[in-house]
Amino acid sequence: MEAFASSDDVSARLNRTFTSAEDEWVTTLLVDASAYLRSVIGQDVFPTTTSTFTAWPDAGRVDLPQYPVVSVDAVTRESAAVDYTYRPGYITVDCDDPVAVTFTWGLASAPEILVSLSAVLVSQAIMSVEAGTGLTFGGLSSIALDDFRAAFADGGASSGMVLPEPQKALIQRQFGRGDVTVVETR
Repeated sequence: MEAFASSDDVSARLNRTFTSAEDEWVTTLLVDASAYLRSVIGQDVFPTTTSTFTAWPDAGRVDLPQYPVVSVDAVTRESAAVDYTYRPGYITVDCDDPVAVTFTWGLASAPEILVSLSAVLVSQAIMSVEAGTGLTFGGLSSIALDDFRAAFADGGASSGMVLPEPQKALIQRQFGRGDVTVVETR
């Protein structure tokens, strides 16, 4: 999985130079942060990818399982081309038999907000590791050193790589597909 940001993006935002070992660690954290952001969005949005899937049209309609759609490259049934009409997010065909749809989707470069949010999530993880508290720092209200103790103001609900609800809603609106989720194709 490709991360939305690079260690150089994190370095620039933290005004810090990473050693080569730290750079590898930050890159791993960025992959984790990007996976988290994709789960919040509900789909992949970057990088541009070409995929083929088979689906049974529902009254001639086939929903495309990823967004944004760059192009529909081919629609076939038993290796023969099928005429189709593209509409944002779906195609229509003149049959109800299974069709194979090849389409290109995703963005050529990661949107700046996803780069920034990735860097924020990684900086939180770096801060918690460097403070000696592991990868769960969010919501921490106090630390005691003797007989180590940590207290969370929110019961730990914001610990780990977690975005506040307003940021979650923002990226879901910008890059998600609302309540549409493709569970399976048949």
